[in-house]
Amino acid sequence: MSARAAGSRVAHLARRYVESVRVRPLDHQTRRWVAGALEPEELAVWEGMGPVDQAEGVAVARRVDVALAGTPEACDPRWRAAALLHDAGKQASGFGAVGRTVVTMAATLLGTARMRGWVDAPNPVQARMGRYVAHDELGAALLREAGARPEVAAWAGAHHRPARWDTTAIPVPVCRALAAADGEPPTPGRSGRPRPAPD
Repeated sequence: MSARAAGSRVAHLARRYVESVRVRPLDHQTRRWVAGALEPEELAVWEGMGPVDQAEGVAVARRVDVALAGTPEACDPRWRAAALLHDAGKQASGFGAVGRTVVTMAATLLGTARMRGWVDAPNPVQARMGRYVAHDELGAALLREAGARPEVAAWAGAHHRPARWDTTAIPVPVCRALAAADGEPPTPGRSGRPRPAPD
């Protein structure tokens, strides 16, 4: 990861931490907007998400709506749903703001690939840390099991891994808009497709 990318990631995480500390429950109008965007099976998963992840999902979905406005993809409800539910797997760890910060720092030091292997660790703290780091894969599995639309589940599994975008059946411009709305703009390769993100 370049120094610029690392700095951008740190700024993103700092913003998320401040937002998580100040998060307020969503108002009735926003909850109705969310319910209108999700299929019943997806809404059931949404309801299991914590307030921080729900608020982040709403913010990302609103940014995606703006980014796709005026494009052929603007009217496709799957992209709003994908944005709302991209962090659905974080509910599997049960960490709050401080715990998430600690796990993120540990992943930076130890490597995400290593920590993903902790999902089934006998040590319960390690297992929780592994579940947080692997929230993308766990979220995709949770959404598939619930009966979510395939693209919604696929984006949960690919949102931190540009190398997987080709497997999502989501157009690359939409993937880029979803990633940028989440504060993680990809670096395109020569083909115009994103380079694989390091684990």
